[in-house]
Amino acid sequence: MNELSEIPRQRMSCMEIWGGNQKIEQSFEAAGLDIYVHSQPFQNDDAGGDIYYLTSCASGRISRFLLVDVSGHGDSASKMAETLRDLMRQNVNRINQKKFVVGMNQEFGKLGDDCGFATAVVATFFEPTQTLDITVAGHPYPFYYQASRKKWVHLDPASTNASFENMPLGIVDETNYPHRQIKTDVGDMFLLYSDAFIESAKSNDDDSPLGIEGVLRILNDNDNAPDDVISFLREHIGAMASGNLVDDDATLILGRFTETKVRMRDNLLAPIRLLGDVCDRTTFGK
Repeated sequence: MNELSEIPRQRMSCMEIWGGNQKIEQSFEAAGLDIYVHSQPFQNDDAGGDIYYLTSCASGRISRFLLVDVSGHGDSASKMAETLRDLMRQNVNRINQKKFVVGMNQEFGKLGDDCGFATAVVATFFEPTQTLDITVAGHPYPFYYQASRKKWVHLDPASTNASFENMPLGIVDETNYPHRQIKTDVGDMFLLYSDAFIESAKSNDDDSPLGIEGVLRILNDNDNAPDDVISFLREHIGAMASGNLVDDDATLILGRFTETKVRMRDNLLAPIRLLGDVCDRTTFGK
């Protein structure tokens, strides 16, 4: 496996969507962010049930991340991946992600049992205010690295709006999902992940799952550079027991906050870009 630090970092273009459901290892840079993505489908297949997307708005000041875990595969999962892509494109220039999350829930409700079970986590970074908005729908809550404390924490349900139940997509037509806004600092990081990591076995002799606390302990016991967090976590958990991160789709999206700002050129060109289409760099497999 290549180290992400050895892979040339691409710059996210304005008015662009990138992602899919295929095996991938890639890094990007955007206004205020360095981004790292790794996805490994079940049994090393070419494509799986984890769907991941990144978007950048017309000026580059809004970066959005989506990770969806779909239990089904085949045509229904591919159809949902395309529907989610279209929703991401429609909302690429909206700072507030609520409308997008509502749209996701409605689309999964229309499909019913055809697409199986699906969970999602959405994160939106707005560079001018240095804020990160996170919404979850039945999905594991993200991990967050606080640079000032040099410590990873889990953004658990108690730290979100507890009046909204964290349920999967499409279960209830009219619902709100747990949401939290975080004021970020340079050097902080967030980590979105599929449940394969917390459901991995502790060892070959102990098949009980690592759980949130187990993964959090691994993160905090090892001081890795941002480039190495994903590769370290995958290698460490994968080596703990046979079948770990192999018998399920396993995806990680890491964002590290930086001092880079929106370029003046991108701000000036934003009104013109709004008249055009979103550049589609997504790929799908079955």
